[in-house]
Amino acid sequence: MKASTLSSANASRASREIKLSLSELTEALARLSRGQVLAVCIALVCAIGTTDYLTDYEVSMTLLYLAPIFLAAWSLGFNAALGMSAVSMMAWFISVVYVHELHRQPQLYLWDGLIQFAMFLLFALVIRRLRLALSNADERFATELEGLDAAVYVSDAKTGDVLYANEQFTKTFPAGSDLPSVPAAHRGEFHDPKRGRWYLVHSRPMRWVDGRTVRLQLATDISERRRAEALLRQQQEKMQITARLVTVGEMATTLAHELNQPLAALTNYSMGCVRRLRSGNWDQAELLEAMEKGAAQAERASRVIQRVRAFVARRTPNLVPCDINEIVRGVSPMVSMEAREHGATVKLDLSEAVPYVQADAPLMEQVVLNLARNGLEAVHDQASEDRRITIRSRVGPDDSVVLEVADRGSGIDATLEQNLFTPFFSTKPQGTGLGLHICRSIVEAHGGHVWVSRNSDRGVTFHFSLKSVYA
Repeated sequence: MKASTLSSANASRASREIKLSLSELTEALARLSRGQVLAVCIALVCAIGTTDYLTDYEVSMTLLYLAPIFLAAWSLGFNAALGMSAVSMMAWFISVVYVHELHRQPQLYLWDGLIQFAMFLLFALVIRRLRLALSNADERFATELEGLDAAVYVSDAKTGDVLYANEQFTKTFPAGSDLPSVPAAHRGEFHDPKRGRWYLVHSRPMRWVDGRTVRLQLATDISERRRAEALLRQQQEKMQITARLVTVGEMATTLAHELNQPLAALTNYSMGCVRRLRSGNWDQAELLEAMEKGAAQAERASRVIQRVRAFVARRTPNLVPCDINEIVRGVSPMVSMEAREHGATVKLDLSEAVPYVQADAPLMEQVVLNLARNGLEAVHDQASEDRRITIRSRVGPDDSVVLEVADRGSGIDATLEQNLFTPFFSTKPQGTGLGLHICRSIVEAHGGHVWVSRNSDRGVTFHFSLKSVYA
């Protein structure tokens, strides 16, 4: 297989070299007039015939006559090649008559002459077909380039001058406009601020007909694709905001309970201070301690509110080094509260060896909450001993960090796995089909990957991986 591939590559390379050589010859002959080319051909014929005569026909010069025939056929056409074949035969015949006595072996020389003339004619015909094939190939190639919707052009690698441009290029980039360009053998996007258009430019080096190095570049208008991608991002952001709001609404009881604890403690500390002050029997150290504890509870309530505001706020993701374990611990009280409503338990199996990741903490909290809630709903109808989920963190390949949420539910049909992260697809009667899709969008926006696997005993495990700050 390798030998065949190398042979094919060598043949292709040789074909390109031959075509390049013929193109260079065509360029050189194009600088001469028809009369000059004809004079060169006749001079070659005379030189060959004279050499044949001077060598006393000891070395056959017949094959050398193919050179002027080739020049005539390639530059002047088939009729000129026929005439040059006749002239070559005359030169050969004259040299033979003067060197040898033709009457001694007339049939031998006549057959030799006829065979050589037939070879000349066949050679001229082959050159004609080759010239026609190359011309048709160039014409088809030019026609195809002119019919492309993409702008194709060839520029000099040193000066940047445009050597060839198809019709679409002249329409897209009129004279005087900035030309899209990327380094040779590369691809990249180019923005034209004057027209507000985006182009995907492919570039590769090649040899031009005169042998110099040029760059073949193809510019495809991707403005509509960029607009569609921007619109899709906006829609995904709106879906993420909606999902966050829905999640916050469903967690209202949990948040109220979490806020109620610090507020109740703050009230107790404050009223204790008031009672001591009114009684007149108070100790300064005790009052300071109670007030400090009350202030700490007030800060705790403030952090809860700030976290909720950050969770639902529409903002640009702020990627900073984060500890995925701390993110899990931060949302575990809300997960545990919702688990108690399902009669379930939550187990944290967090590896302290995991490195930090570049992430937006509130967005990652949403992913963990969505996956945990999904697992709690999966075990809601199971036996009491199976109503549990496990949240694990571990080090993945290439220093990545993997977080896993495993449940012991009824599992997922294998035919549905590929659709789990599809928008609006849900296996739950009351599901919106947005939770897992939002999770995948957030994780992929962080450069990560999310997937699901079936457990060996029962239930499924949702995984997502993020690159560490060291990867």
